[in-house]
Amino acid sequence: MDRYRVVALPSYAKVNLTLDVRQRLPDGYHLIQSVMQQVSLADEVVVKLSNEEGIHIDCTDPAIPCDQTNLAWRAAEKFYARLGENPRVHITLRKGIPIQAGLGGGSSNAAATLRALNILYGQPLSMKDLQSIAISIGSDVPFFLVGGTALVEGLGDVVSPLPVPASYPLVIAVPLTGVSSAWAYQRIDEARAMNEEEELPTPRTPAMVNALRAGLNWLPLLHNDFEAVVLPEYPQIQRAKLHLASSGAHAALLCGSGSGVMGVYADEVTAQRALTRLRRAGFRAWRCDFCWR
Repeated sequence: MDRYRVVALPSYAKVNLTLDVRQRLPDGYHLIQSVMQQVSLADEVVVKLSNEEGIHIDCTDPAIPCDQTNLAWRAAEKFYARLGENPRVHITLRKGIPIQAGLGGGSSNAAATLRALNILYGQPLSMKDLQSIAISIGSDVPFFLVGGTALVEGLGDVVSPLPVPASYPLVIAVPLTGVSSAWAYQRIDEARAMNEEEELPTPRTPAMVNALRAGLNWLPLLHNDFEAVVLPEYPQIQRAKLHLASSGAHAALLCGSGSGVMGVYADEVTAQRALTRLRRAGFRAWRCDFCWR
């Protein structure tokens, strides 16, 4: 414990190569199947042991709360509860990932906080211990403890590493509007309730998993159930997707429940031109790559 008093870790974003929303459970939560992919767009999480009792957070983005509603706070609180100690920690979030964009920034910060605290305290908790804390914080947090490329199932608690797919230059475009995940799930439920005689659609994730394991072309298999309900309600997100497609993307897909959209490009020149075009059109946009585990 005395070896380090501060640890700084990158906190990477994610995109979904597939996202199938499955059954709605009695408690209102949904089972999912998704292939998630970590990308190089990142925050930095700095965790420092403090002489002052309590959890203290500061953040470079004033729109993000620095209280008990912050997932990094909850991660620290649960970590110390597992240790049986009173928290004494200061967390700094240097944000690069936009909020409410479907990129998992808050969940990634929580996972980075857990990892950093475990390092600071000499690795007292196993990965299994950390995963049990992670799922109690949020459905994407267990994935970020694993990272890279992974099949994510259930409530987000079942994470199975996959081979990293053949990588292409990515551009992520984010409109100024955000999307609430709770709203997006509700819209899916409402749409399905109107067709209550029909079974759930066949999931697309298994085909993506098979393609990645076999080293096959995965681009035609990109899919996100949220597109059917989000794009019609948010013209700016639809516009971002059209801009990506018309600027040479092989494929474009909503990130999580939005509002971010990723475009996959054949080469760096085309990706950079798309990035410039999107920014001129008023979108926040980033050029990034897949991350390995």
